[in-house]
Parts: sequence; C-alpha cells; structure tokens
Amino acid sequence: MPRPGGAPPADVSEAPSTLVDDVLAAESSRGRGLRAHLRDPLHRKGYLLVLGAGAGSLLGFLFWALAAHEYPARVVGLNSAAIAAMMLVSGACQLGLNAVLVRYLPRSGPAARVFVVRSYAVTVAISLLVGGAAAASSELWSPELGFLAREPAWFAGFVLATAVWTVFALQDSVMIGLDAVHWVPIENSIYSLVKLVLLVAFVGLLPFAGPFVAWNLPLVGAVAIVTLLIFRRLIPRHRARDPTGSVDRHQIVSVARGNYGGTLFALASTTLLPILVANFAGAAQTAYFYIPWTISAGLQLVAFNMTTSLTVEAALDEARLRDLTRRALRLTFALVLPLTALTAFAAPWGLGAFSAAYADAGVTLLQLLALAAIPNVLVVLGLTISRIQHRGRMVLAIEAVQCVIVLGLSVALLPDHGITGIGIAWLVSQTAVAAWLLAGLLRPILSGGRRAMPAEPGKM
Repeated sequence: MPRPGGAPPADVSEAPSTLVDDVLAAESSRGRGLRAHLRDPLHRKGYLLVLGAGAGSLLGFLFWALAAHEYPARVVGLNSAAIAAMMLVSGACQLGLNAVLVRYLPRSGPAARVFVVRSYAVTVAISLLVGGAAAASSELWSPELGFLAREPAWFAGFVLATAVWTVFALQDSVMIGLDAVHWVPIENSIYSLVKLVLLVAFVGLLPFAGPFVAWNLPLVGAVAIVTLLIFRRLIPRHRARDPTGSVDRHQIVSVARGNYGGTLFALASTTLLPILVANFAGAAQTAYFYIPWTISAGLQLVAFNMTTSLTVEAALDEARLRDLTRRALRLTFALVLPLTALTAFAAPWGLGAFSAAYADAGVTLLQLLALAAIPNVLVVLGLTISRIQHRGRMVLAIEAVQCVIVLGLSVALLPDHGITGIGIAWLVSQTAVAAWLLAGLLRPILSGGRRAMPAEPGKM
C-alpha cells in the first residue's frame, strides 16, 4: 500500500538485518570495553585479590557456621579467642612488613631475594620468641585462655602456629610485590577449603581443640608449597625482568618504622576485640561477637585489596597517583556499597544459619559493622596514600587515632550495650577518621584542583 503523499514504500527487507547488526555491534563494543577494563593492571589485580578474599570470607563463614553447629558456644568462643590471640601476636611480629613488601618489591630487581629472606628470618625468629612469651603469660592477660600456658600441647601449638602464620601472611605480600597476584586467590581458596574439611574430620577426634587445629594445620603445607614457588620461580623471573632495580634502605626503614607502629595500633583495634569481649562478657558472648566480626572483615577486605592493587601500580609509576587513586576509589565504592546493603539486609538470615542465639545477639552488631565498611574505604585509602608517599608517621597517626577511639568507646559501651557497643564504637571510629582524612590528606588528590601532593620520606 502506498505511503501518504505518494511516496514509494520503504524497503523493509533490510530492517531486521540492520537491527541485528546494531545489536551485535553494541554487544561487541561492550565486550571490548569489558576486556579492556579487565586488562587494566589496576582493575585486574584488584579483582583477583577481591576474588581471593571473597572466597576466603565465604569459606570462613562456612567454617564458623559448621563450628557453631558442632561445638558448644563456649568451645567456639575460646577457640576463636585463641586464634585471635595467635593472629594478634603474629601481626605484631610481622613488623609491618606486609605493606612494605608490596610497596618496594616491584622495583627491587636483584635485591628481591635478600629482601624476602631477611623479612622471613627476622619475623619468624621474633614470632617464636614472642609467641612463647604470650602463651606462657596467658593467665595474666586472659584468664579464659590460661590453658595455653597450662597444657603443653596448646603451648607448642600456639607458638608454632604463630610463626607459620607470620610467613603465611607475608608470602601473600611477596607474591603481590613480585607481580604474581593470580597465585594469591588460588592459595587462599585451597587453604580455606582444606581447613573446612579438617574441621569436619576433627569433630569427634578433637572435641575442644578442633577449630584451632583445623585453622592452623593447613598452613604448613601452604607455606611449604608457596615458598618453593617464590624462590624457584617468581624471584628469578622478577630479577630477569628488572635486572637494574634496587631498594632504597632509607625509605624502607622510614616507612617500616611508622608502618610498624601503625600495625600495632591496628592490631589492638581489631584482633584485640575478641579478647576484650572474652574478658568482659565471657566465652559465649565472644562466639556471638566473633561471627559478625569475621563477616564484616570480608567487607573491609574489598577496600584493602583494591588499594593493594593501587599500591603496586603507583609504585611502578607514582606520577599517575592522582588518576590511579580516583579510579581505584570509584571501583571500590561500586563494590562496597551494594555488598554493605546486602550484608545489612541479610544479617538476620545469615546469623540465623548458625543458631537463633547467634542471630538474637549479633544482628545489630553485624549491621553496624557493615555500615562502617563505607567510611572504612576512605580510611584504608588514606593509609595506602601515606605508604605510597613514604609517609610512615602519617600511617602511625591514622592507626593511633582509630585505635584510641574504638578501644576507648568499646570499653565504655560494653558493660551497658554488650557486643553491640563494639559495633557503635567501630562505626564512630571509622566515620571520624574518614572525615579527618577527607579534610586533610585526601583532599588534594580527590578535589578538582591540581595542588602538589607532599611526598617527603617519613614526613607527615
């Protein structure tokens, strides 16, 4: 039928083909955009680290869910407190070298082997000494954990676990610094799977120590295998790729000194909390606290891992710091915001998977901790920028302020508000520190201006 005005009819035979071509072209464009996005080193490394952290968090959730079903709350509480104490001691013995290895290994060249060997040797020796002292004095700092001193098997297990955990924690930073990020999620996922299987196997064999042993025994194999990978493959490849690289001992010492002080404050404000709950509220409340705390730690790892990728890329090209920071921040918020909303919404059902008692005690706590993950992004970013710019004393200041707020408020709120008081303390501390950083350290980088960013070694 002729069109109005006598115009000839359109040739509609080509319309479907044109539509299909447009759709295919759009899909192809999106595919190219996604591939380009994933090829970007900042994005790729960040996603790999987040993937590993996500797998570890999910399997860790299953670990404690199974432990809560198979063991009494008191046993779960004491084992979680012992694990937290072990990680606290190990963290102190790592001398803050995790961030230092990530920051300076990418440009270390032939010095990489000596850098790694010395890091391992010093921290393991300190871990054995301090781990033994901590276990022997456990009745003084936590009467609930006095069995660490009284029972020889627990004493030996605690000391060895502390030393092995130290290497396990450092080797992730070594692989990241040697541009082998893809091994990190593989290693952490296998470790998390094995400890879950061992927990099931130990239910009848170790009615009290099962969670602690299952948590730590797989570390031995993980450390042995990854150590071979690092020294036989990754370090030789790194040296061949960058034969002229070196490390600046002055910068390393300056940053390590401030970073170590900051690490001690960070450990006090995180791994010390389960011990604080055990001393103030008892073993059962420690179990009810530890599960939400572990879940919320998974949210915080998103920001930590994305800024770890930022550290590596900025170490290779510090002139791009402003652009890299903004891109990393956008991507981190794009991941953290929906995950925070999902965690807060699903808190009653997630904790209900453990038992009604866990849900009744911990839902509000988990929701507060999840909400705190939003300002925590800016806190972690501030720490990262300080390390990139060799500003060790700023790292110390950030962690110290955060520690004073969270521990002070926790002690004040625990008697009247129970474990929910720690959630309030954590949210307030993250929000306050984030506001301080936005007004100072982060302002030149995130604002539209082009003011110079200070980068003097060791200066605030």
